[in-house]
Amino acid sequence: MEWLLLLLVALATALYIGWPYVDLDEPESDELVTLRDRRTVLLAELRDFDRDLANGRISEDDRRAGRRAVAPELRDVTERLRSLGEPADHAPPASAEPSN
Repeated sequence: MEWLLLLLVALATALYIGWPYVDLDEPESDELVTLRDRRTVLLAELRDFDRDLANGRISEDDRRAGRRAVAPELRDVTERLRSLGEPADHAPPASAEPSN
């Protein structure tokens, strides 16, 4: 009888340890993923304007105009992410800028 109890305990332990963990968080919506991707693209465009200015490809006025063109959409995307509950610390990591 003890071996049956021991077998049940071993089986329960094996199931507890080996059973795949279930993600109980809500799955991310397609809109949230799309907005995050769009925010990443817009932030990359802003970095490109800065890099192009630093490399002499565009003038300061062109940089300002480009940033002004991107800013409203970036603001809209950021506000929509916040309304969906995106935490402020979930911003994408900044890419390393090449040193010249």
